[in-house]
Amino acid sequence: MLFKAEIPGMPFKQWIWKETENKRLLIFSVVIIAIQFAWFKFYYPLPNFMPPDSDSYVEAAYNNSTISMWAVGYSQFLRFVSCFTSSHFALTLIQYLLLEGSLLYLLYTLRYLLLPGKWVFRTLITCSALNPLVPHISNFVSSDALFTALSLVWFTQLLWILYKPTKPLLVWHAFVLLFAFMVRYYALFYPVISISVIIFSHTTTKLKLIGSCLVVLLLGAFIGQTTYQYYVTTKTIQYSPFGGWLMAANALYGYAYAPPDAVKDVPAKFRELHAIVNRHMETIRHQHPRPDEEVAIYYVWDKQSPLKTYLQQQYAKDSTTPYFLRWASVAPLYTAYGRYLILKHPWLFIKHYLWPNFVKYYAPPPKFMGFYNLKEPTVPQLTAKWFGWKDNRVWARNKERTILITGAFSILSAVINLVFILIFAGFIYLGSFKRCSVLSRRILWWTFLIWVSNMGFSVFTAPIELRYQLFPIFITFNFCLIIIECMVRENIVEEHVPRSDAILVPRFSNTI
Repeated sequence: MLFKAEIPGMPFKQWIWKETENKRLLIFSVVIIAIQFAWFKFYYPLPNFMPPDSDSYVEAAYNNSTISMWAVGYSQFLRFVSCFTSSHFALTLIQYLLLEGSLLYLLYTLRYLLLPGKWVFRTLITCSALNPLVPHISNFVSSDALFTALSLVWFTQLLWILYKPTKPLLVWHAFVLLFAFMVRYYALFYPVISISVIIFSHTTTKLKLIGSCLVVLLLGAFIGQTTYQYYVTTKTIQYSPFGGWLMAANALYGYAYAPPDAVKDVPAKFRELHAIVNRHMETIRHQHPRPDEEVAIYYVWDKQSPLKTYLQQQYAKDSTTPYFLRWASVAPLYTAYGRYLILKHPWLFIKHYLWPNFVKYYAPPPKFMGFYNLKEPTVPQLTAKWFGWKDNRVWARNKERTILITGAFSILSAVINLVFILIFAGFIYLGSFKRCSVLSRRILWWTFLIWVSNMGFSVFTAPIELRYQLFPIFITFNFCLIIIECMVRENIVEEHVPRSDAILVPRFSNTI
């Protein structure tokens, strides 16, 4: 319970296996996890694909690319798995086990450090093992399952650092952070959180320096190597071309509703691009519905997007440069142009991009997760070759190819987000937060800070989708139940015990 600080006397691993309840629940979870995966694969024997993401990941893995349209970590993961087997079943099984394993790691850590009640923990374990989103996201040839698993491990390690940082833990944490950083650009804010937690942890200055410096060195080396590869291939200095495309695309959602800025009034380096943007905005202004009515992928991927038009015009007489190099070469300009438009029209950017995207964060739409292979009957030949298939057709026993359960989780996410905010605020307002143990308070504050950081980074950087928000959904659901149980138990204590005695409970718990 949050008010108590009675950490089990046994080491964590020993505690899991020697505590009868822990062992039984672990065996129960393994059985349910196995049954769920077997049942799921009966309906979806083949993996799910989300073009163009899946195609790009497989192509980068096939070519052993060190840079790609997306972060290369997942492509390297595909290559690693292919060293042992080309089986698509094995790939999805590994992703499924990694995600379920990371959830169990988190849940048992929460029980060890925060002592939730028996039935609350049983509920969390059952919900985790039976969560239908887990097999669905694990069945995608995409970085989502792997990144979510790494994020859960990263977060769980932060809890252990808050409790008792050790040198091996800090080393493992730095490498988990590196892997997450390699797999998806969403991890860009993770190092700030990690270093802050390490700095404010209760340990020696030497350990803090080791942990912080290791994070900086590993990530610095990876960023440096990636930036160098882009400079060699595109003669531009950048870490993530996709970030440049997103910056410009996001800015255009706001500028689309602004009075056109004259081409002659913008900086010279933007004028050619800006002229194309102005012509495009004039065209779609008279369309109903507008193609950019929803904050989504229009300005990044649609062939009619002014960003795509500019790219085509820049290479109109060049038929030899590979598309990826063309795409990456314009990214630095798009980064600067997007930043310019946002600063020039901040209110319109907030109104037409940030606010609609914030609403999507509250209830993230399923998008790609709502369909099997986007209802397409085939995948690229290279993908079929990668998995050793005789042809490139894909099928499932779900003939509609629509995954309805993901829509329900959009609604559930809205409920979880609202409940998390309300109970956290209520926990503070009612004074319960002050009566928590020191460790519990620190864990709750950092959890809330990570949730807020994830929300801010997600809303600003890219259109929200359900698959991007699985990590915060898993985290907030667990803490919602734990905090609610704590508040209910406190009220029960206050009803049956005189107030002077009830207050003694939290006072005895304010040390670790």
